Amino acid sequence: MRANRHGQADLNDVVINENGQPVEGVIRFHQALSAMTGRLGLRDDYGRYESIALALVETLPFSPGHLTPNFPPVDSLVHFDRFFATMYQRYDERYVVNAPSLAHYTRRLEWSFSSPAFGSEMLSGLDYSLRTMD
Repeated sequence: MRANRHGQADLNDVVINENGQPVEGVIRFHQALSAMTGRLGLRDDYGRYESIALALVETLPFSPGHLTPNFPPVDSLVHFDRFFATMYQRYDERYVVNAPSLAHYTRRLEWSFSSPAFGSEMLSGLDYSLRTMD
């Protein structure tokens, strides 16, 4: 979601108020998404998802594209940093742990940090950290 600030966009598009806090509608949206996450199995509650992420993306000229650091809170169920870890965990539980005879086919492959692929010049300019098993 664009982190439009008070005075930067139409009043209906404001996400962060003049005090630097999310507006009430964004807080309610966060609460709704939090209530929809946490599905554990395929036949669990159909109104839930395994993982959901909410991120406020900065639109200010000095930091466009960066995530707003203070919302959602770090302990939020829908914090962006939890999304992939939760998805990988659900996958492992569902397709590897619960089906050991298929583990040869379903186990999740991970890159090793020592892989020559990470020495590529193309990867040296990335603005994020690679997630590897090492």
